[in-house]
Amino acid sequence: MLEGDVIRCDSILVFGAKDHIGSELVKHIKKVAPHINLRLATHKMEGLLTLKKMFPEEEVVCADFFDKPSLLAAVQGMEGIFQISPDVFHEDNLVNNMLDVCEAAGTVKHIIRILGTPPGATLDLLPKALKKFRYYPAMQHLVATQRYQDSDLPVTFVNVAGYYMDDFTRMFSPSLYEEKTIRVAFDKRLAWVDHVDVAQVSAELLLSCKPENFRKIIDLTGPDILKFSQVAELFTKTLGVEVSYDGDEQRFFQAIKPVFTALWGEAAPEYFMKYFEWETEHDHMFKVTGFVKEILNREPTSFRAWILRNEDLLMDKWGMLETV
Repeated sequence: MLEGDVIRCDSILVFGAKDHIGSELVKHIKKVAPHINLRLATHKMEGLLTLKKMFPEEEVVCADFFDKPSLLAAVQGMEGIFQISPDVFHEDNLVNNMLDVCEAAGTVKHIIRILGTPPGATLDLLPKALKKFRYYPAMQHLVATQRYQDSDLPVTFVNVAGYYMDDFTRMFSPSLYEEKTIRVAFDKRLAWVDHVDVAQVSAELLLSCKPENFRKIIDLTGPDILKFSQVAELFTKTLGVEVSYDGDEQRFFQAIKPVFTALWGEAAPEYFMKYFEWETEHDHMFKVTGFVKEILNREPTSFRAWILRNEDLLMDKWGMLETV
């Protein structure tokens, strides 16, 4: 294949198709390229019904990254693959299995792998206290990057080089909804990213991509660099509702402890506190990039635009939504 050729995928397998990024990617492909043959995957049998209700016209399959027969059956005949991992995941085994099934299938032209780390972060930059958590969020993405880059797979990394704006309607939502307070320790400067932008960039790269992008990391951000305290100010200014910031570390730890322990085990709360602290010490690494505009030919979603898009949801949670 000559330098400058364009890789186009006419069939695409989407892992996590009923969730956060995957569902938006499917919607975008169906809108801009309805001729594409889509195969949508979920890792649990009970997810098939949900997926079929969401996308009744598409093929849906159950595929487990750690079950090679189901994984091979999903990959078979597919040219493009969208791959995103759950939090706390054995990335070494995943990459090994992906390499084996892609070689066996013999049809894969391009893989998009979603990452979530500060731009330029490497395992060498991290202290030993964090490295032992090899498969925890952030760590696992660095492991996957290294393993994929060492393989011969045609992978492009789409890195969420900041925090998702919709973290405020997900993991940071309880205090925002209940108290109009952003309660997150470590008031670090961050780039902010709209998950819809991430999905649409990933879709466009699967539809058309130059091979020189293989094994490269594309850092995606929106146009804003804001601390958590500045995000609270932006909510207040945009919606006219007073939103405060509480960065107390102990209150934050007590808030995340039961949730993170239930999700990922006893060590998870301490790990996240250590990682957030490291991230704060290295928050200079977060920078605005231009890849969303370059790939989508439009401006990335600003944090203000995201807030306005979710105004009704927030006002409803606060009991302030006007009804006719």
